[in-house]
Amino acid sequence: MDVVYLTHVHQYLLNFKVMSNQTHSPKFTVTDVRVAFECPRLFYLSKHFGGKTLFIPPDQPRGIGKPFHHFASKFIELAKTNPKFKSLFKPNAKTLDRESISLEMQRIFYKEVFFPALQKVATNKPENVPALQQVWEGLRGLINHWSGLLVTNCFYANYNNVISETFFSQELSVTCDYPLPKQKAQKIEGKFDSLIRDLKKDRLCMVEYKTYAPIDSASQLAQVALYSYILYLHKQQPVDSAVYCVLPEFKVYYYTWEELKDTVHELTPLKLQQMRDWLQWKPSQPDPPPETNQPEKLCPICPQQETCQRYFPPLPLDRATPKNTTDDAIQTEELGKQLETILQAYGVGVDYQDAIVGASFIRFKLKPHLGVKVVSVVNRSTDIQVQMGLPNLPLISPQAGYISVDLPRKDRKAVPFKDYIQKTNNGFDIKIAIGIDLEGKLIEADLSDANTCHFLIGGTTGSGKSEFLKSLVLSLIERHTIEQVKIALVDPKRVTFTAFEKSNWLLCPIIKESDRALEFMEELVTKMEQRYQLLEKGKCSDLKTYNQQLIQQGKSPIPHLVCVFDEYADFMADQEIAKQLESSIKRLGGMARAAGIHLIISTQRPEAKIVTPIIRSNLPARVALKTSSEGDSKIILGGNHSQATYLLGKGDLLYLTSGNLSRLQSLLAS
Repeated sequence: MDVVYLTHVHQYLLNFKVMSNQTHSPKFTVTDVRVAFECPRLFYLSKHFGGKTLFIPPDQPRGIGKPFHHFASKFIELAKTNPKFKSLFKPNAKTLDRESISLEMQRIFYKEVFFPALQKVATNKPENVPALQQVWEGLRGLINHWSGLLVTNCFYANYNNVISETFFSQELSVTCDYPLPKQKAQKIEGKFDSLIRDLKKDRLCMVEYKTYAPIDSASQLAQVALYSYILYLHKQQPVDSAVYCVLPEFKVYYYTWEELKDTVHELTPLKLQQMRDWLQWKPSQPDPPPETNQPEKLCPICPQQETCQRYFPPLPLDRATPKNTTDDAIQTEELGKQLETILQAYGVGVDYQDAIVGASFIRFKLKPHLGVKVVSVVNRSTDIQVQMGLPNLPLISPQAGYISVDLPRKDRKAVPFKDYIQKTNNGFDIKIAIGIDLEGKLIEADLSDANTCHFLIGGTTGSGKSEFLKSLVLSLIERHTIEQVKIALVDPKRVTFTAFEKSNWLLCPIIKESDRALEFMEELVTKMEQRYQLLEKGKCSDLKTYNQQLIQQGKSPIPHLVCVFDEYADFMADQEIAKQLESSIKRLGGMARAAGIHLIISTQRPEAKIVTPIIRSNLPARVALKTSSEGDSKIILGGNHSQATYLLGKGDLLYLTSGNLSRLQSLLAS
């Protein structure tokens, strides 16, 4: 095990709480954005732990990027100041010979700059000579390309000025506050290689040099497109973008401003928001930053492959989603192609990439063509439903590198509780089971975490809400001792929690009457205040720290208290009771986490007058099972999250925490 890496991880986990509570957004570089497009996990690791971020193919030279950039800059510097270069363009533009000019520029630069440097390296570090020879091969291609641009520009500028007017600036640092919808702007900074002007087009072009042929051209495009946007903000004029891949052979990837402004520039705000969200993730939470979209190509050459495998371990074989049979795979492929055909028939160009088969639904990955907006796919959800004969609208969402379209499985699979939860002792970590993700991984919530300490749960009849609550309670019982956790159950329907009536984990008999529920909530507030007095006396910030202190003294720890409140709406009919309940929830939601008290409140009727803004603001984690309306979905999940209306029922759910929305299948506890 890498000791240095473990030290970094340890320090990061110690500091994570401080980091995640910062109100200002992190600074991103343009390189960060490129890495996030290539691999979100590498982006995450590099931002938290540092390290290399280049995916360099195995047959490409290494360690030559820095010297190449140095000599490319030196060439432009020499060309601007040495009169020999100007004299090459003195004849009439029509008589200039590009090839001879290129060779002469190479000769001058080699003699005056490159060869002296090569001699010095040969004397002091002869082992670096082969690398410099490769640098020269790349420079020859670059100089040859520039000679062609200079010859063309001679038709539009005086020979005395053509070099200075062509090479606008080099290695310029730029920064901007990138606007994000309804959020604080994102600070971005970077340093690009060259800004040149094509006088024939009367257009500036931002250039990035690459000493290797990139595997993921889309990420390189995102990098230069972002630079061009920043320059546009500074100069208030369109700026084209280009990537010069100088080895193994010189190749130019050129993108006009017009090509970029309605495609890459449109996707950038979404990517920046995803990057912010990814950095907030920590190992105890579900939905880590996703792996790269090209694992077969990029993972073998990842500069932090071992670190990634340790930090984001693969699923155990017995927990992974079962492989499809050949017939299933063929049917899934056919459905993906059908989706592609339907959208293209409506003028929406997409390519079907892949599909993941979950327990309840199949997620199809569609890559939109350049220029196709995400909203144009979303707007065709009704047409997809009609053409494919679906009982519900498909859930369509933008993801990292693709658009997901979720379609229900005809042969839906149950997810038995016993297959995922075993009797274990989680120590001081109090976790509850939420559900299974697309990859067959159990997603849990740590009640000690500020983002998942209290829950609001909603779902209509047939959504599987009661079964979800049973699996949640059972996961507490299976994973923790009665010394670690006590459970209080409020059940006005009198049928949800009957299986737990004689459980040793119950703090008190199951509460079924509104008067007793109100009284109990007040008791919880009193317990919270008493525990805070103990924490203050013990000079501890939370119950976990206090319990560690008690154990060191040979004393019994104080158990966490988890109150699961089914059908909260039944207690809200009486205004006086509703007012008092809301007051207790507000106090507990704001302070109870540190005292080890947690609220899990559910309802079939998430109406605005029942689930008030005060209640919502004090229950940070949300689970939405199928709802009867888009409005109910928005009340549970907040914002414009109306997707719960289109869930399949029977435990199909959306889990929202820290701004991340995941679709899961709840466990079947019966």
